[in-house]
Amino acid sequence: MDLYKYRIYCETESSWIETWGETVVEVCPHDEEHTVTSGSLTIIEQHLGLGPTMTDGRPIVRADTRPLSTQTWFSMAGDTASGIGDGTQMIWDMDADDDWYEDPTDPGMLKKKLQLSFNDLLYLKDGTIYFYNAPWGAYADFYITVPAGNYYPNPYGGIPSEALGLPPGDVYGYAATDVKYSCYVNHHFMYGSCPMGDELNAEGASIDGVPIGWYVEGHIHAPATASGTGFKGFASLECYRERSVILPGDTFGPPTT
Repeated sequence: MDLYKYRIYCETESSWIETWGETVVEVCPHDEEHTVTSGSLTIIEQHLGLGPTMTDGRPIVRADTRPLSTQTWFSMAGDTASGIGDGTQMIWDMDADDDWYEDPTDPGMLKKKLQLSFNDLLYLKDGTIYFYNAPWGAYADFYITVPAGNYYPNPYGGIPSEALGLPPGDVYGYAATDVKYSCYVNHHFMYGSCPMGDELNAEGASIDGVPIGWYVEGHIHAPATASGTGFKGFASLECYRERSVILPGDTFGPPTT
């Protein structure tokens, strides 16, 4: 933060007025309606914020979007309540009898849902999708999803933040069922085999982290004729988080910093 000490002559008060401010404006600090002498504004002192610095005082100049205090993390699995990276895997097999779900908006398709959750804020960046024997018409969607039973920011939700004990000014909704909060990858088609991976590259990381406990959710869709054809695949997430392992003594609660 930059701070300036400046002086200006107020004709209404017939005196020089000195004050500190983050910005310098040619008005009387006591009352903007007062008349001031044009050209009398003088900056006396200034303290310019240097931003984050290294331990030896050198300023940090960065071109990447990784949030400070986080580390790069590539993963194909979420967390569990007691571990990091040992949870649900972002992998599917259309010949296996798991992870099926019904979607009435997409009839006639085989559909699998993969829900990964995390114990730290997760800042998403890039990703890669690998697949084998994908039939024509197969595609993937990836969402950030609010688990049922949680409150979430929603300008149309009708619940003021004050009612939840939060600072005023925001509005929330309540997720009676799982709610798709944002779409990370939309209708990404797959066909044939891509063992080297189909990269999805972003210019930078997400500004807001995925809240602890929310889902990074993969939806895999394939025509009914895909059954028995060996269509399978997996996806890798490139992201940032504060912890990638549990150090001795870590109580494994939410980050304290």
